[in-house]
Amino acid sequence: MVVAPRVVLLAMVGAGGAAFAGTPNEVAPAVLDDACIDTPCTRHALDGFRTALTAQREHAVDHPLRLSFFGDSVTADDHITGVLRQKFAALVGDGGPGFVFAIEPHKFNQNRTLQRFIGGTWRIAGLSTTPAPDRLLGLGGSAESEGGGSIRIVAASPVTSVDVHYLSQPHGGSLSVLADGKVVTTIATLSDDKRSEFSRVTLPASTANVELRATGRVRLFGASLEAAKGAVVDNLGIVSATTKQMSTRNLADHLRNQLAHRASDLVVVMLGTNEAGWLAAKSTGMAEHERMFGEFLANIRAAHPEGSCLVISPLEQTDWRTEGLPARTSIPAMVAAQHRAALAHGCAFWDAYVWMGGEGASKQWLKRGWLRNDYAHPTPTGMTRIANALFGALVPAKP
Repeated sequence: MVVAPRVVLLAMVGAGGAAFAGTPNEVAPAVLDDACIDTPCTRHALDGFRTALTAQREHAVDHPLRLSFFGDSVTADDHITGVLRQKFAALVGDGGPGFVFAIEPHKFNQNRTLQRFIGGTWRIAGLSTTPAPDRLLGLGGSAESEGGGSIRIVAASPVTSVDVHYLSQPHGGSLSVLADGKVVTTIATLSDDKRSEFSRVTLPASTANVELRATGRVRLFGASLEAAKGAVVDNLGIVSATTKQMSTRNLADHLRNQLAHRASDLVVVMLGTNEAGWLAAKSTGMAEHERMFGEFLANIRAAHPEGSCLVISPLEQTDWRTEGLPARTSIPAMVAAQHRAALAHGCAFWDAYVWMGGEGASKQWLKRGWLRNDYAHPTPTGMTRIANALFGALVPAKP
């Protein structure tokens, strides 16, 4: 349970003016509400992440620092996560691509850490596209082959292990894992009932080419490709994703199982871009959004209590379809709802709406070239500013 008082990690920079200062690389850090998560206050929401970061910087661990980023189209193209990945790699080393979907669950998703080559026929399911009838979607998507197929992943940097997330099931086939063209292991996916499974495989040194080759019926959720140390940033953003889809299209205990196995040091959640277009500020829909958002955060916290979670609020939006281009009134209400949910479930919170400049900021961002013409999606420059502000808050510069 979260208790007052709330603790602000950094001082506010100029009441909404932080997002307008400096170049993309000089933007002021985010302001994080890093709440107490026990009584009396001995632990804050981000303590788990800070401990893990310190251990990584001191070379006191044998695995990478792991950040997992849930989001919608604002993050799905891997720009925000890509900038964070580069900055953490410069700080503690490149830990590899991290978790990647077997096949992207939406055609406009991207992952800039790798190239993917698909062979055979795969049936793809995703939160925002084609739901899985059994509601087993791993961390947001799955790919299933009926007669066999292959997925070859070429990482931008060498990795030392691959951890395959898959489904054991009746009539399941086999999956061979190849490193630079050579079979390392073969996994049987046949079982009497459906259940999530994981298989971590140590790879030969300097492996950059990993292939997952299915024979028969095989369902894959994805794989974690990692180096021994460094930092990884999982891009789990999915175009058109919503909080309701997170709640209704993926079984809660299944998702919790996936998150527990991933054991991320920090899970970041940035959702709401899509819901802002139809939720009314004062409505049963907004109340439902807060409830489902809280349930999603509770699942994250239960999966890995030693880790940390951080909620980033939706950005300010202009209703470009309405005469006069008014600000969307749903955004402040959604920011408040997500803030309450974050505090209730032990997550830190970044009010990106205020940081961006508050009401009307999207028009100013558009003029500066930081936002696209839909007044909702940042340009690459805008996304770089967001990533740099977040990194500046998570890793404050030494005085």
